[in-house]
Amino acid sequence: MNAAFTFTRRHAMATLAAALGSSLSAPVFGQSPTPPKPALPATPKPTFPKPTLHVYSEYGWLRGFNYIMPWGARIEDAWWFYDGKKMREDMAHARSVHANAIRLWIDYSVWYRDPERVTASFLDAIAAIDENGMKAMPCIFNRWVGGRQDYGGTHNENIRPNLPEQLDYVRALVTPLANDPRVFCWDLCNEPQGGADPTFKAFSEELSLREYRWLAAIADTVKKSGARQPVTIGTMNGTNITFYAPLVDVLCSHPYARDRAGLEKLIAGYREMMAEERKPMLVNECVPGSEKDEVRGETHRYYLEQLGAAGLGCMPWSSREGRHVAARRDRMDGNGIDNKGYHPTFNADGTLRAGHEWMRERPKLQAPWEK
Repeated sequence: MNAAFTFTRRHAMATLAAALGSSLSAPVFGQSPTPPKPALPATPKPTFPKPTLHVYSEYGWLRGFNYIMPWGARIEDAWWFYDGKKMREDMAHARSVHANAIRLWIDYSVWYRDPERVTASFLDAIAAIDENGMKAMPCIFNRWVGGRQDYGGTHNENIRPNLPEQLDYVRALVTPLANDPRVFCWDLCNEPQGGADPTFKAFSEELSLREYRWLAAIADTVKKSGARQPVTIGTMNGTNITFYAPLVDVLCSHPYARDRAGLEKLIAGYREMMAEERKPMLVNECVPGSEKDEVRGETHRYYLEQLGAAGLGCMPWSSREGRHVAARRDRMDGNGIDNKGYHPTFNADGTLRAGHEWMRERPKLQAPWEK
């Protein structure tokens, strides 16, 4: 979701739409040449061990959800009041529509209150995902913070490279699962802001470089904890992806185009990035919301079709109606069709939202662990 305190996904999409609109309306003859790509600041290019578990060249089969625990208004109370029974109910619902993976959000802001208890709850959540035939992608930091209905996570003030307490947290989560096939990928952070605004007007160059060093230290800690699975970072679009490309095994994008044509344009850009970076890409967050059930269902359908055909996969945000922003109709955000972002796939009672019945059909593509 968009980080309201700085250069947001909404800003990025508006900028992209404006650019596409101006190019389409410009005269064919005498058109000014395409401007050069914005220059990003130089960053170190660390060398990490290659993954040896769950290594894939494409992700068209990826079909799942971002799991935002519906009983929590913020990420902290979601985990401080963790409920393993409810977790398993939601995982059964996800599997009933053929999900094969879950992106599981957590953050240091959750863990520091009670490290042992939160670690135990985290490992139980991994077990709940596995018990329902799916694999986990833990997302271990969240930078979608700020705004009127802050979901919680890591704010600018806490972007401090090599902070011992944060790295202890990373080790506590990764070490027990470093060689565990139940985890198919590690997402270091949801929507860091570095490089999202190449002009650095909304997010300074100093803060971008500090965030890069912060994530480089986290990536190094994950690898030194013995993780055999690939590492990604939940980046959004454009230079936000390429800025962090040196730190990941798998590139990541968060498309939220409002129609088929807009999504296809984004996919074309992703193909160029994959060729330039020589790395695969997956989509671990996508699909704009809608207060209209049928509209959201049809949007989800074409996202799954187009992203699957492109080899990227589809993991919409989010799964079930709940307390947090964009998961209830009186807390919609602007990230949706007609700027009305209501995102759940399941209603509060666990029933499938109207217009989503097609999700019961068996998909053509299956995850490697389903074959």
